[in-house]
Amino acid sequence: MVSGRGKSVRTSVLLPESQYFQLQALAAANDVSTSWIVRQAVIRFLSENEGQTELPLRMGKG
Repeated sequence: MVSGRGKSVRTSVLLPESQYFQLQALAAANDVSTSWIVRQAVIRFLSENEGQTELPLRMGKG
C-alpha cells in the first residue's frame, strides 16, 4: 500500500487549460487545494497498480 509518510518532494505537471479549470472548480467546490486532489489521484493510481512493472495506460499514438 502506498503511504503518504516520509519526506515530501515537489514536482510539476502541465495540464490542458480546460482540465486545469475543471480541477480548480472541483477544488473550490470541496474546499481543498488542487495539489490535494492531484496527490489523492496519484496515491490512488499507485495503490491500484502496486507491484506492476508496466503502465496500465494506452501510450500509443492516436
